[in-house]
Amino acid sequence: MAQQPGSEAANEPAEIHPFRDILDSLYHVSPMTVFWLVAASMGLGLVGAQVETLWMVVLFAVFWGITVVAMLVLAARLIAEHSATSGGGRHRRVAH
Repeated sequence: MAQQPGSEAANEPAEIHPFRDILDSLYHVSPMTVFWLVAASMGLGLVGAQVETLWMVVLFAVFWGITVVAMLVLAARLIAEHSATSGGGRHRRVAH
């Protein structure tokens, strides 16, 4: 059976873009994931303050950094989605 000229691209595997894939998964982080990141960060912080070992402090710092980025991305996404669906918030135009 002869292949169509445009069907060759459909059979080839998609290109791998790790940076784009990371950004895409970061943009689609769920609120439940952020909740668990905050909970785990607080637990690591409480343990790290009592243990005072360097590896625990480093682990807490890295985990807390990831959590802060996830919270900021989630807040930005929620604000962007809200302003896109509600017509701009309080300052929307009123039809006269």
